Amino acid sequence: MAFCCPKSHNFKPSLNYHFTGKIITMKKLISLSLLLSLMVVAHAQVPDINKAKADATAATGSSAGKLLTQFGNALKTTSLLSSFAGQKSGWLAKAGKVADAASMASSVASLAGGIKPSMFKSGFDVSSLISTASTVKTMASAGGLLKSLSGGLKPEALNSSFAAQKPAWESALSLLK
Repeated sequence: MAFCCPKSHNFKPSLNYHFTGKIITMKKLISLSLLLSLMVVAHAQVPDINKAKADATAATGSSAGKLLTQFGNALKTTSLLSSFAGQKSGWLAKAGKVADAASMASSVASLAGGIKPSMFKSGFDVSSLISTASTVKTMASAGGLLKSLSGGLKPEALNSSFAAQKPAWESALSLLK
């Protein structure tokens, strides 16, 4: 062994490698390789948080719009004021595009204002609901506002087919964040 390395290095060919003038043991080399591999794998697993937030916001907005339009379509035309009945299709188009809590609350308020007073249960305060809409800051609150409007209506204000869908609709409404 004296022919390849000076005796001062105490070279053992099966356990050591010569690397940039220093002797590195096989354990250190394997440990370093393992550490680098783990760092690469860990970095590959980190999600793009900003993209995830944007996707969640878009999904919430589209869900809110879908829930609004489902409710709007469930309202009988005879339950609406004549001044609002002609605007229902425009309201549905706008409601389908809600992207935030404020626009959802505004849509709920305009719909509530377009429903005949006789279609509300006794004791339900429509004007309070409409004024509350301007203070809504979260999608969960906007969903609560829509649920309140739904609960304040007499059953005859809605299509009979909506009664079967209502539990699932309310469950989806409660998932808005």
